[in-house]
Amino acid sequence: MASADYSGKFYLGRNVDAGSDETGGEPYLYDPDNLTTHAFVVGMTCSGKTGLCIDIMEEAALNSVPALLIDPKGDITNLLLHFPGQAAEDFEPWIDPAAARRDDKTVQQAAIDTAALWKDDLSDWGIEADRIEKLQQSAQFAIYTPGSNAGLPVSILASLRAPEIPWQGNEELLRERITGTVTAILGLAGLTDLDPITVREHILLANIFEHAWSGDKGLDLGEMIL
Repeated sequence: MASADYSGKFYLGRNVDAGSDETGGEPYLYDPDNLTTHAFVVGMTCSGKTGLCIDIMEEAALNSVPALLIDPKGDITNLLLHFPGQAAEDFEPWIDPAAARRDDKTVQQAAIDTAALWKDDLSDWGIEADRIEKLQQSAQFAIYTPGSNAGLPVSILASLRAPEIPWQGNEELLRERITGTVTAILGLAGLTDLDPITVREHILLANIFEHAWSGDKGLDLGEMIL
């Protein structure tokens, strides 16, 4: 059975009867055109806030809406777990062996049970393999992990290198980059209220960057400290 087509809308689940608290059969579709400013999600612990956010991001991907997610806890990385075939071998690498032992199961049996659970639950919500495969192919997913090699590593030191584009003719663009880089460095040092025009530390570092970059020379933290 193919999944329903909700093109142009975000499918966020099904409508719930406020009186009986039971889920009905009608889908709850959200118009992404309403997402033009800010939003926040509130709720008690384990009430489903992260799940809702993941649903919204998945629907955004399905509707060709790009997203940059900042996730200190690491929950949103579940967005990358797409298993269109719902095969047990797809789940096996993600099974916690200790949890499987506590349930008196082998890792293989836990993977089989997990795959069956996912398949049944998703099917109950009208989400079939074709929709999961479409999500998997709808966007290029990447995880950047500062200070870790678990994903694509991020280092502030890379931002100190001389830019690849020439200084001449790109002064305004590169000065904006310098402003952002200096603000980030001073922020890591604990400084706040960093007005680029009045804060002496910001002015000093910005001038050091401009002097180096305009001469096609990169910097490192040691040079700036000295």
